[in-house]
Amino acid sequence: MTRDVADAAVLLQSIAGHDPRDSTSSQKPVPDYLSSLQRGVKGMRLGVPKEYFVAGMEPAVEQAINDAIRLLEQQGASIQEVSLPHSDVALPAYYIIAPAEASSNLARYDGVRYGYQAEGAKNLIEEYVMTRQQGFGAEVKRRIMLGTYALSSGYYDAYYLQAQKVRTLIIDDFKRAFEKVDALLGATSPTVAFPLGAKTQDPVAMYLNDIITIPANLGNVCGISVPCGLADGLPIGLQVIAPGFREDTALQVAYAFEAAADFRKLQSPLMRAAA
Repeated sequence: MTRDVADAAVLLQSIAGHDPRDSTSSQKPVPDYLSSLQRGVKGMRLGVPKEYFVAGMEPAVEQAINDAIRLLEQQGASIQEVSLPHSDVALPAYYIIAPAEASSNLARYDGVRYGYQAEGAKNLIEEYVMTRQQGFGAEVKRRIMLGTYALSSGYYDAYYLQAQKVRTLIIDDFKRAFEKVDALLGATSPTVAFPLGAKTQDPVAMYLNDIITIPANLGNVCGISVPCGLADGLPIGLQVIAPGFREDTALQVAYAFEAAADFRKLQSPLMRAAA
């Protein structure tokens, strides 16, 4: 979303904080994110979840992540292995919870009050149908159908309720880890980007690329991804995870790595060719 960590801090500073039009937004005071960037990582405790080195991770990705961890250690951080034992069930839990929430929220989308509105409808019902057919892409429709199924009578307890219980276990994993360390390190994805459209017909294979980032999505924590090298000419991301509402910590670690590694100007051959 931004060119470097400092820009990310500026963006977050602008959008963070309570929104009076959103009853779910936090009223916690917003810290000065820019002021925390240059504190460095000396004396910080950084954890490496052993579960984040997943089967099928590309060797070049694993090497780049290990190099990034060593670089942060050279900057004065202490590195220790930690465990997030329920990471392996985060992916199936997420792909029940997220589609269920998408189904519930988008059920009220009608194209009348906001967003896309189809033209040429003869009546209100037809307008609803046409708007949802034309305004939603294939992936959104897939998630709505999955979520509607998971929330339907007879399946709610078996799917959605169980997934929420798994989410609680994942939240507890992060709580225990952050009793020992200040932040967590891992890859953003186990592989580099796959060719455009390569997995469109296999959504499960596509979802598996989320396996390392999904636990943070469920765990009430925050994170940032920063470039840490190239593999086959494609970028690799280092993921930094911090406790909930400690974005300043995630930014601090990411900035320290960025400054030490100086990958900000890194360009893949594809980007150079496009330029």
